[in-house]
Amino acid sequence: MERKHIKNQSKNKKLPIIDQPLSTDFMLKLENIHTFYGQIEALKGIDIEINRGEIVCLIGSNGAGKSTTLMTISGILRPKVGNIYFEGESINETLSHRIVEMGISQVPEGRRIFQRLTVRENLEMGAFLGRGDFASSLERIYSLFPVLKERERQLGGTLSGGEQQMLAIGRALMSNPKLLLLDEPSLGLAPIMVSKIFKTIKEINHEGTTVLLVEQNARAALKLSDRGYVLENGRITIQGKGEELLNNERVKTAYLGE
Repeated sequence: MERKHIKNQSKNKKLPIIDQPLSTDFMLKLENIHTFYGQIEALKGIDIEINRGEIVCLIGSNGAGKSTTLMTISGILRPKVGNIYFEGESINETLSHRIVEMGISQVPEGRRIFQRLTVRENLEMGAFLGRGDFASSLERIYSLFPVLKERERQLGGTLSGGEQQMLAIGRALMSNPKLLLLDEPSLGLAPIMVSKIFKTIKEINHEGTTVLLVEQNARAALKLSDRGYVLENGRITIQGKGEELLNNERVKTAYLGE
């Protein structure tokens, strides 16, 4: 197995823990991405690669730049420096709705469902770009989340937190994405609901959807993921297979409470 070292673009330092085969089957590739909020540099030269069919997680503390990374991929924010490639095509200047049409869909932090619309209407909003067959997409969502079928005519704002998270994921899946971006899907949920959500993410991946997961529950995220990246102060500091990061002393101390 060939050992791969990736350099931090800003510091020019080699990152620890990388013992994985090189691949050219990247679905998504971020190269030296710098993203700013005004004069504040939030991402400081990050490199991320996601292979087709993987679950990849991005872990780090609050303010590390995790959500900024997802918003940069989605076109909500624009990188000032660097390149983003999706299936070999640059999407740096691509409009957000076009990025969805290409096959990237995001579940935002805090769910952000339409509270005054019904469950069914929320799902219809996820399908507004018309990717794939609506009836088949709806059937898939109701198969993944039977409770949404039961509450089809209920207003989104009256659902429990866990049900709203299911609805947010279902809404994103209605566009039949190739790549699903998940921002803190376990936030504010009871442990039993967290377990259900993570089980469903695995099922979604098994059905063929590639997943990039941002999650503060680092242990659960790394157990679920094929590979992971640690983001600290806008820089990728560690990367590797999920199981390797679970056993890394630095990760255990900083993120696993050990």
